[in-house]
Amino acid sequence: MSKNKNSHLYAQIKTLELNLSKQKKISKALLTRVKRNLKHQININDAFEHNFFLLEQIKETKKKLIHEAKNSQRFSYMAKHDSLTGMYNRNVFNDFLKVHVATAQENMETHALFFLDLDQFKVINDTSGHLAGDEMIKQIATILLGTKKPDETIARLGGDEFGMLKKNCSLNQAMKAAESLLSTIEKFHFSWDEKLFKVSASIGLVIINNNTISDIEAQKNADIACYAAKNAGRNRVHLYQEADDSLLKQNAELQWVPKLTKALENDLFCLFAQPIKPTDPKLDYVHYEILVRLKEDGKIILPGVFLPPAERYNLITKIDSWIITKSFEWLAKNIQYFHQKAHFSINLSGQSLGNKSMLKLITALLDKNLFNGDRVHFEVTETMAISNLQEANSFIGQIKNYGCGFSLDDFGSGLSSLSYLKNLEVNTLKVDGVFIRDILDDPIDEEMVSSINNIGHVMGMKTVAEYVENEKIANKLIEMGFDYLQGNIIGEPRPLSDLLESIKARANKLVQ
Repeated sequence: MSKNKNSHLYAQIKTLELNLSKQKKISKALLTRVKRNLKHQININDAFEHNFFLLEQIKETKKKLIHEAKNSQRFSYMAKHDSLTGMYNRNVFNDFLKVHVATAQENMETHALFFLDLDQFKVINDTSGHLAGDEMIKQIATILLGTKKPDETIARLGGDEFGMLKKNCSLNQAMKAAESLLSTIEKFHFSWDEKLFKVSASIGLVIINNNTISDIEAQKNADIACYAAKNAGRNRVHLYQEADDSLLKQNAELQWVPKLTKALENDLFCLFAQPIKPTDPKLDYVHYEILVRLKEDGKIILPGVFLPPAERYNLITKIDSWIITKSFEWLAKNIQYFHQKAHFSINLSGQSLGNKSMLKLITALLDKNLFNGDRVHFEVTETMAISNLQEANSFIGQIKNYGCGFSLDDFGSGLSSLSYLKNLEVNTLKVDGVFIRDILDDPIDEEMVSSINNIGHVMGMKTVAEYVENEKIANKLIEMGFDYLQGNIIGEPRPLSDLLESIKARANKLVQ
């Protein structure tokens, strides 16, 4: 305690000293001793308060250190574990993988790397919501941790992907472990809102030995093997091997992922259009199908090259969104130059059909009333539409409310589902070109094409024959009674800008 803080005590001592001296009631020696005692008490009081202050500071510091230690432990745990499942996260798994690769290279050890991806997880998320998806992930994680052996490391890598490392493991042991994982997951049934979902997984397996180049290479190979397992029918294990033809194809397709991502970010796609011409000579208008191409190093890449990997690696919906958005922008500016009965067809992939985000995008564009809804048709493949009939019909119905039309593309490729046709809300049937090409030489194809055309007409639909490559085939299709023809003999695909120029040029000639 400072002197200023005890000034009142010093004042009292001074007053007491004067009074006692005046009254002659105390000797100077005694007075000196009293003063000394009082000052000593003041010093003790100062020391006590100072020590109390220090003690409080020590207590606060201790509390702070304990709090920081707990936070540090929590942050350390969070940095290493997945927040949803409590499993190790990808970063920790990668560290373990680096160690396994190093020991394999240095000590000639053999380990196994497993990439596990749940099959059809998106179905649960889409039908029951993300809460259901999260709950299923947690339950799967509990099952995997429950089966974990002491020589195994398991982690959640993200989404519906898990990784496992098995130490000092032969190929035979690795295959048995992978099959055991599949069997365990297949026995599990996920329940949510009185719905029961069957669960399965696909596993990519890589053996880590002294030939393994790096942890990154091992992960890439496991990823490729996992996709190969999915493409082979799901609920299976695929072992990565250098000379595996299916993996070489898979690897080639995987190279498209960064290319397509770059194309989406930098508008490297471009739109073409191919005419769909009516067979009735009285009709003086032409419809068009909008087609996508990719610009790469001054070349135009056809969709048959890049769309399959886009579908496989879940980029197709983003590409569909790009196509639809750019098509609507172009039509809003230029639809006035085309015949008022002409419409433009835009393709929708199977992943986009029924997708809520895609429905939201399309309806938002249509709500802008940039042009009449009947100027746009959407094409969906027969196989995808019938694989989820209820969802497809709901999606189609909501868009048809705006006046848009729908065509069933590649019809005939799934004739086993012909009975479902009457339940699909489509306006047009487009017959698969596989049957069109050989109708002059193959009586079965001829009869099949004729039957599809007749069925379509009975059901009140228009019919389109695709891949019409010569006049003889065109004449045969006209004879059968098809409503529209499409193919290179009718008109080759060309850029939208070229199409617009030709339409404007034709209009100028008519004016002159």
